[in-house]
Amino acid sequence: MAQRIRLDSFIAGSFVIGLILVPCAMSAPAKPSKSQSPTPPHSIVATGTPFWHNPCGTLLTYDGSGGGATGAMMSSAVSHDIMMESEPESESVMRREEDIIHGIVVAAGQALTHAEQFTGAFVVETFHVDVKKNHDHWKGIKLDWLELAKYMPKALDVPLSKSYLASLTFRDVLHAVYIGMQNLAVGLEQVAWDQDREMLPYAKYFNETTLKLRTILCEVSMAIYEINDTPEPHVSRDIMPIESRISRDNQSLRDWLILREYMTSLQYVIEAFGYLKTKR
Repeated sequence: MAQRIRLDSFIAGSFVIGLILVPCAMSAPAKPSKSQSPTPPHSIVATGTPFWHNPCGTLLTYDGSGGGATGAMMSSAVSHDIMMESEPESESVMRREEDIIHGIVVAAGQALTHAEQFTGAFVVETFHVDVKKNHDHWKGIKLDWLELAKYMPKALDVPLSKSYLASLTFRDVLHAVYIGMQNLAVGLEQVAWDQDREMLPYAKYFNETTLKLRTILCEVSMAIYEINDTPEPHVSRDIMPIESRISRDNQSLRDWLILREYMTSLQYVIEAFGYLKTKR
């Protein structure tokens, strides 16, 4: 398309026009097929504490003294420091960063493998084309509220440039990924919530993506504490427009765009941290 279309402002007319303007032999997204069983009463939006607010499951505190995390998570950091006690500080920090990067990359790799295992079937069943054709058709449409271009600027399956990678720093990438992944968590939570609430066929898989994402956020948040930094304030559910939550006209397209950006962000994490590891 000649210009980027915001999903939030889609109406039926523009949806049809979009299909005409973009030459592609594919049909509109299929309406999600519901189970014949009646859907039990269920809030439209998830309630309770968002999973990304405390991804490790244990409350961490930061006292600003340079001592890093305190509380239940402190034991692993302390034991690590004891093992490194006899080494020069610079070597200890470098090795610690290598361990941190390894944990993040492994978690992201496992999450990406999981997403790829069900994405093909989800796209074929929903859009009646394969993933590549579907991506090519909708790649001009973005969800601006995710702000991924700000935190993790990347396109699906397009490698990061060498010049961009060379500009990255470990600290900056940690903080950017921490915010960007929380933004994605807001969207994935809603997708999983809708799939479960409406008893749709991919509820299990989208719920599993939230668990995978939680693991990554735990790794990243622990890494921020490990380098004695303070994480940014938690992202609120309010960043996702209510129209994106309640509209059923383009729910399948919304779900694909969030899933696409989730996989793109995982590729970003693997590439960015993988590059930083080579510079340790």
